[in-house]
Amino acid sequence: MSLEARYENGTLTMIRTYDAPSAAVFDAWVETTKVQQWWGCAQTTAVKSEIEKKVGGKYCHHMTIEGAGEYPMNCRLTIYDPPKKLAYEEVSDNPNPMCVTVDFIERGTQTEVRLVHANLPTGLSEIVKGGWTAALGKLADFLEREIAGAK
Repeated sequence: MSLEARYENGTLTMIRTYDAPSAAVFDAWVETTKVQQWWGCAQTTAVKSEIEKKVGGKYCHHMTIEGAGEYPMNCRLTIYDPPKKLAYEEVSDNPNPMCVTVDFIERGTQTEVRLVHANLPTGLSEIVKGGWTAALGKLADFLEREIAGAK
């Protein structure tokens, strides 16, 4: 499936369609055992996740990245609306924290994922775009394996 990506004014938008129902795609974002199989950039070798499936709950992923070490991502859920929408923001002292909103849009037997990563500093835009590109590709592989295993 093709990936559409654009960055403007501090916001990265990425759109990809998956051959899976929205409930399965949404679950891949909120079930720790599933997230840990696809989360992170191409160099991610391990992921430990802690997810509290409720608004205000933790949405944390600690990645081990080859050549870079540990990279913690500590966030909290701001929207939790299965299987339609998920949003989280970084927990930090930053007055303008990075926020990610993911919409899961059913398109017949497929699901379009529309990811918006807001408040992204320009200097990080290409790195983050590359990370999301890899992660969304790994998500496609994960969903393909999971659906094939369910048949």
